Amino acid sequence: MAGHLPCAVEVRHPAFFHKGSAEIALNRLLITYSANRVMLDVRPLFSTPANDHMGLAHAQQEKPKLPLHVLSTANYPVIRFIGHIDKTINSGYFTAWKAQLKLWINQGKTPFLFVHTADNRESPQMARLLYNTLGEVTSLPPPWPLCR
Repeated sequence: MAGHLPCAVEVRHPAFFHKGSAEIALNRLLITYSANRVMLDVRPLFSTPANDHMGLAHAQQEKPKLPLHVLSTANYPVIRFIGHIDKTINSGYFTAWKAQLKLWINQGKTPFLFVHTADNRESPQMARLLYNTLGEVTSLPPPWPLCR
């Protein structure tokens, strides 16, 4: 479609996560208009109790604890990966994404991976690590230069 501007929609209402009529209608609408549904992956964030870590506690209070539904409704799948402050926890959850991202890339889609953590201090490094890891299973171009 000429002039089509790719867009993505992130929904948070629980009705869109129960595989019922509301979710089915939403997904059909997004597919009809080639709009991408944002996949909110909060599993790392909620994988451990916050205990005394204020940044993690704040993020857990702020972000919705919704199930992950992996679904590409258009050509630019968007994953919003909300990582944990513990890098090893993030790596474990990202491993599951590698095969899915590879599949989408092989299908000619252009996935977007939006990465952040509770305090966002490690987000650029985590994004770079995930990109490099994904490069091991796909033919991605070299990563961007290290920003200082």
